[in-house]
Amino acid sequence: MGKRNGYFQLIIKEQGTFLRIYPPVEGGEKVTTSEAAAYLTREKLTAFDVRALNEVIVKQQDAPVELLVSSEAIIPATEILAVTISEDKMTVKGRFYPPSTEGRMLDKREIISDMAMAGIKAGVDEAVIEEFLANRKYCTDYILAKGFQPVQGKDAVITYHFNTEINLRPTVHEDGTVDYHELNNIARVNEGQVIATLTKADPGHAGLNVCGEVIRPREVKKLHLSPGKNMVLSEDRLQLISQVNGHASLVGDMVFVSNIYEVQDVDASTGDITYDGNVLVKGNVRSGYAVNAKGNIEVNGVVEGAVLKAEGDVLLKRGIQGMGKAKIECAGNLIAKFIENAQISAGGFIQTESIMHSHVMAKEEIQVSGKKGFITGGTVRSSKMIAAKNLGSPMGTDTILEVGVDPILKEKYQTMQMEIKESEKVLATTKPVFTAFIKKLSSGEKFSKEQAAKVQELQKTITANEQRISNNVKEMEGIEDILQAETNACIKAQGNVYTGVKIVISDCTLFVRENLTFCRFVREKGEIKGYTL
Repeated sequence: MGKRNGYFQLIIKEQGTFLRIYPPVEGGEKVTTSEAAAYLTREKLTAFDVRALNEVIVKQQDAPVELLVSSEAIIPATEILAVTISEDKMTVKGRFYPPSTEGRMLDKREIISDMAMAGIKAGVDEAVIEEFLANRKYCTDYILAKGFQPVQGKDAVITYHFNTEINLRPTVHEDGTVDYHELNNIARVNEGQVIATLTKADPGHAGLNVCGEVIRPREVKKLHLSPGKNMVLSEDRLQLISQVNGHASLVGDMVFVSNIYEVQDVDASTGDITYDGNVLVKGNVRSGYAVNAKGNIEVNGVVEGAVLKAEGDVLLKRGIQGMGKAKIECAGNLIAKFIENAQISAGGFIQTESIMHSHVMAKEEIQVSGKKGFITGGTVRSSKMIAAKNLGSPMGTDTILEVGVDPILKEKYQTMQMEIKESEKVLATTKPVFTAFIKKLSSGEKFSKEQAAKVQELQKTITANEQRISNNVKEMEGIEDILQAETNACIKAQGNVYTGVKIVISDCTLFVRENLTFCRFVREKGEIKGYTL
């Protein structure tokens, strides 16, 4: 016979209607009180004794047992199919219940019709239905239908055939000098060269759930190649081709091909310069003038009180004598011989030999190396690391060094953690009460209006708190990578750290009260600690 679950059947006699309960076979599952009670309630046999039913089920051994559930003989009951649709509407689980004595059995057509009445419109597995009809097993789960998952597509991809990872880091020699001459800062291209190739997006295929609802695949990223100056598209629009001998640069998702815009000095003879590519200034950038570049800016001379803005990198082979007026912003890296009396902001790293009385900020690390290698005066900020030989000055000049994440972001993260714990406490007290109500309902117990209202209120509370937890978890995942940066943030001094230096790491502050040497400052357990290098 094989493994079979226990099941029950209505037996109609002259004395009334009985529920016959059959034991499981070869390790099958026993009948549960809740399932039997729910079946009787569905058949409108509500006069039965729940305690007696439970006692019969609990004490049952290896033989069928019967319990009187109605003093009247009922009209014969037909075989029943009860279906459950999963939350994602991708699976239908069915359980069959036998007909009463003299009751009628279902055929394949009726089973499919019952499923359709339950809203199941797709994915019906007729082979499983036929398996049941050939060997009926009651109170047993059958997977009667499955939806079709969507086939996810692929994003469009642009492949660039030139070096997009330009290395602007200068070479630091053993004697501490920095070589700014041999820099691989140009991606050269030739006329007729393919500089980019587009692989089109694959949209994928839609799926279908058991209710007949279409499930769209995720939206794929569609891209296209846009030829700019000195470029042309191939006939199939899948290749970008250079029309000149020059250089290519990638800024965001835009490719630029040009001969470098070269100028001797930026002054009254040129006015401000705005260029959709790289700019090379062979001389100096004078006070009061500006250079704006979609690519990189390179200056062989000195930058005075000028404004430089680049969507790429900035290379200053001499340095900045800002006179309190210079302002430099770049989305990439900044390399300068020295920085003095200037305001600097870089989306990448900053490398220089000295920083004096300036406000400097970099998303990546700030390296102050070379023979001098000092930071004196002003404010220097980095999300990851500040490294220099000397910090501050023997004169006690006020110097502020900051690394790590915004403390407001961390506070928000901690608040969300507390909200999740509060919601979990609420769920721990409400869910058991709600479950108890549902069990009583399934056993046939009738509720008053006040009790029904309480059940609805409990359900709303559970749903609201589960949603609150889900929303907070999703938002916390988005900022965990940012918070992780705080763990590794540090400040290093390979020489002296003088009094007058203020160290800030995330939400912690340390004022240097005595001169130190060869130190590394990190945040540990809510305070800043210094270690010898």
